[in-house]
Amino acid sequence: MPNTGKPSPNCHLCRQRRVKCDLARPQCQRCIKYGVQCPGYRDDQSLRFQHADSAKFEQRRRKKHQHVTTPSSDTLQVVVFTPDSTVSSPASSVASHRSTPPLLRAVWQHWTAESVPLVLGCYSSLDFLPSLFKGLGEDHCLTLTGHVFTRAYVINRFGPHGLGQGVDHRELSTYLGKALSSVSSAVNNPNTCTSDATIVAVWLLGNYELMMGGVERRSFVHRRDEVSSPAAPWHIHSKGLLSLLRARGDRQLYSRSGRQIFWVMHNIIQIQCTITNTPCPPEFDHWLCIIERTLQPQEPLFLHSGRYISSACSLLSRLMPITGEGDITRACAEYEQLLAEFDKAELDMLGWMHSAPQFQIGAGPVFRYFWNTWRGTRIKLHHMMILVTNLVEHAPDCPFDSRSLQARRRLCLEIIATTAQEVVDSIPESSGDRMLDTSAHTPAAYFDAIRLIWPLSHLYVVPTAPRHLRIVAREALLRIGREKGILTALKPRPGGWRFAPEALKGIALDDLEAPSASPPYIVS
Repeated sequence: MPNTGKPSPNCHLCRQRRVKCDLARPQCQRCIKYGVQCPGYRDDQSLRFQHADSAKFEQRRRKKHQHVTTPSSDTLQVVVFTPDSTVSSPASSVASHRSTPPLLRAVWQHWTAESVPLVLGCYSSLDFLPSLFKGLGEDHCLTLTGHVFTRAYVINRFGPHGLGQGVDHRELSTYLGKALSSVSSAVNNPNTCTSDATIVAVWLLGNYELMMGGVERRSFVHRRDEVSSPAAPWHIHSKGLLSLLRARGDRQLYSRSGRQIFWVMHNIIQIQCTITNTPCPPEFDHWLCIIERTLQPQEPLFLHSGRYISSACSLLSRLMPITGEGDITRACAEYEQLLAEFDKAELDMLGWMHSAPQFQIGAGPVFRYFWNTWRGTRIKLHHMMILVTNLVEHAPDCPFDSRSLQARRRLCLEIIATTAQEVVDSIPESSGDRMLDTSAHTPAAYFDAIRLIWPLSHLYVVPTAPRHLRIVAREALLRIGREKGILTALKPRPGGWRFAPEALKGIALDDLEAPSASPPYIVS
C-alpha cells in the first residue's frame, strides 16, 4: 500500500505484508484466510498526530502513566505476559515496588485474541500443544475450549473480587455452550473423533472443570455413593478421554505426538480410577506392553509408575468394600492374596527405582508430576492396607500372627510418613508455604499448581499420615485455590469416610477442616 503520510490502522501482519486489512475485530479475515493468528492492532493513541514539544510530551507521559495504573472499568484490558513479566497480587504490592517493575503491555482488543497464547503459557511443558493450535479457525472445538479455559482463568485469577465472585459469567456460559456443542460434533464425527485436536479439546474441558470446582476431591468413595450421586463433569470428561483413546487404538503409540498425548490422558484416567477406587481399563496393560517394546529414553518412569498405579487401583477396588462394610470374614479369607499382590507392586517399583536412580535426581516438572502421582497413590494404598490389617487383627479367631500384623502396620505407617514428606518437599515456591518467587504469578505456575492437587489431596485426607504434613498439604491446597484460581483445591474432604470401627482402631482421627483444627482422638 502507498504511504499516505498517516499511521495505518491495519493489523500488524497486514502492515508488515503491505496489504489492505478489513479491520475486523478481534481478528481480520485476511489473516484467517492466510492461515495464521491475527496479531491484533495498534493502540488507538498511536494512530493520532501529536505535538512533539517537550511540555506536551511530559503531559502525555504523565497522563499515560495514570491511565495504565488505573484503567477504566469500561475498557477491556488484556494483560500479555512477556518472558520477563510477572503480575503482582494486592498482598504483594509493597514488595513489588521494591523490585524491578513487571513488564506489562496493555492490548486494547478482545480477550479471545490472547486466549491461545495464554493456554500455551499455562501448559508450556507440553511440546505437542503449539502445533495443534496452528491454522485452526475460530469455530474449531480446540479454539473454543481454549477460549473457555482462558475466560475462566482470567475471571478466577484477576476478577474484581477474586475467584470469580461478583463477575458476570454470561459470556463464559455462551462460549462454554459453543465449545460443548463443537466438541460433541467432533467426537461424533468419524473423521475427527480420532484427531489429536479433539482429544486435547476434551482434556482442556476437564481442566476447565478443575478450575471451576467441577469435581470434589473425594478419595474414599463407596460404589453405592457413586450410584446415588450424579457424575461430576470432570469424571464425564475423563470417561470421554478413555473412549477416545480406545477409538485411536494402537496406532496412537507409533507417533511422537500421539505418544505424548497418550501419556497425558493415561495419567488423568489413572487418577480418576484412584479417586473412584475402580480398576484401570484392561486396554492399559496391552498399551503399556507395546510401549515397553518400543520404549523411549524418557519413558521408563511413566511405564513403571503406570503399572504400579494399575495394580494399586485393582487392590483398592477390592479393599474399599471390605473395609467399608467391616467384612472380617472376607478380610481374613483374602488377606494373604491381597498382601501378595500388594508386596509385588511395591517390590517391582522399588526394584526399578534401585536400578534407575537417574530418574530421581534433578527431575524436571513432568517427571516430578509423575513421581507425585505415584506417591499419592502409594499413600492411599498403604492406608487401606492398614485398615484391612486392623480388621484381620480384630477377628475373633485371627488366623495370622499378631506380631506380624503389627509389624506390617508399622511398616505401612513409616512408608506413608516418608512418602508424604516427599510430596511436601516437592511443593514449588510458587504453590507452597515458602516466600513468593518471581514466577509465582506467571501462567506456567498454574500448571505447577494443578499438578499438585491430587497428591496433596491424598495426603490431606489420609488420617494415618503425620498430622503436621497434612496441615502443610491443607495450606498448600488453600493457597493454590486462592492464588491460582483453581477452585477444586478449595473443596477439601478430610472426614466423612464410613469405615467399620474395627478398621479404624488405633488410628487418630481429627477434623482439619474446622477453622481451628480440633485435637485428634484415637478410635478404640
